Amino acid sequence: MGAETKTTGPDPQEHADEQAVLRHAFHGEPLDPEVRRRVHERAARVTEEIFRVAGEIDTETINALFHDDDDET
Repeated sequence: MGAETKTTGPDPQEHADEQAVLRHAFHGEPLDPEVRRRVHERAARVTEEIFRVAGEIDTETINALFHDDDDET
């Protein structure tokens, strides 16, 4: 028998947290402190990965990117 390939779908906890954040943002429902903590931790990991891959982007470059988007409308 060969090696099995394990595929994973969306993390149920992340999906539940996402739904809680959306209800908080759009319906004013309170956000559980544990949800807030998990979301902040995931955001920090994503930010760290972006910095690792792309390096730090200076404020002037970020502002120019936003300005370019404004020019397209």
